Amino acid sequence: MELPLYILSRKKIVLFILVCATAAFLVFFSAKSRIFVSSGPAVQSREIVREISKSVPEGATFDVLAKEAGVNGDGIAAILAAAKRVYDLNTIVSGRVLAFARDEGGETSRVVYHIDDTSRLVVEKEEGGAWEGRRESIPYTVVYETASSLIESSLYETIVSSGLDERLAIALSEIFAWQIDFAADVQKGDGFRVYYEKRYLDGAYAMPGRILAAEFINNGKTYRGFFFRGSESREGYYDEDGNALQKVFLKSPLQYKYISSGYTTRIRRVSSLGLSGPHRGIDYAASYGTPAVSVGDGIVLRAGWNKYLGWSAEVRHNDTYKTVYGHFQSFARGIKRGVRVTQGQVVGYVGSSGYSTGPHLHFEMHKNGAYVNPFTIDVPPGEPITSSDQELFYRVIGRIRQLAGF
Repeated sequence: MELPLYILSRKKIVLFILVCATAAFLVFFSAKSRIFVSSGPAVQSREIVREISKSVPEGATFDVLAKEAGVNGDGIAAILAAAKRVYDLNTIVSGRVLAFARDEGGETSRVVYHIDDTSRLVVEKEEGGAWEGRRESIPYTVVYETASSLIESSLYETIVSSGLDERLAIALSEIFAWQIDFAADVQKGDGFRVYYEKRYLDGAYAMPGRILAAEFINNGKTYRGFFFRGSESREGYYDEDGNALQKVFLKSPLQYKYISSGYTTRIRRVSSLGLSGPHRGIDYAASYGTPAVSVGDGIVLRAGWNKYLGWSAEVRHNDTYKTVYGHFQSFARGIKRGVRVTQGQVVGYVGSSGYSTGPHLHFEMHKNGAYVNPFTIDVPPGEPITSSDQELFYRVIGRIRQLAGF
């Protein structure tokens, strides 16, 4: 992969799609691949002449925002009742889109709230005056784009300075979370390339969508991942040979989504200690309160105070492996002995309890009771594509690579 130094390489796919749309969609949809998302707006009960859309302010409630939009008390109660079977508008989240639409008579006849990034609640007033609520996909217009760059400092800072959406940094790090320690191992000279969806709503850019293909070069080694959804709706990212990128253990207990931006310059691996002595582990320098996650599925063996590790936890993953997390400031809610945790679940927050000279996370991995270096253990490859999906996989991935230029 050849990348110009710190220069974003973008390939607008729009013109290509206009020329080749028929062929491309026949390939993807005839193969029953569901990598593309499409949806359309619902038919409206009344003609909308004006819509006021805003981002929900911090601490705002639906009834207050509805009153500001001109909805009376009876109307608010009716809207809340109609919406409740789909979504409780009393629990709206700051930052989400909320819109009130008026008909030709000046009355509010539709309310739209974005539940998450892919779906929205629509509450409409029918011709008879009754309100009806439903959940539907957000009707994004999707444009496909390729972007690439060399790393100059951190992944996050490179993404932002290149004019890309910062959320791409999180999405990219999550694809390769089992191969690369994005908290500590990304360095100047590394590079990435992604082929992804850019989602637009009402003509304005809204957010990055799914990454369909990704490549990351870390310390000279190239990693690639392709999104694929099989015939049994099993989906995920796979390498060129059809092996799932997801493995038994994450590469790091400090995930990039928790440390990008605000913590970018303060996360580093400060020591990788020997296999003997009382302090046998890996220390990550991090700010107070940084979430630490379990690197794999398992059961909490211990969550409490230790003379050396302070507030700490042990997780047994299977009959062979156990991991230890030390010097917490506090535990995540619900973490206690006997609780089952999943890969990537927060178990505690970085602190400096026990024998510690500053905030950091102490991490250990044990195999059959003996300490092992988590960076050198032979982790089995991810589960491969089923034999029944192999032909479809190679056809779809081949088409994605052709469009992306990988």
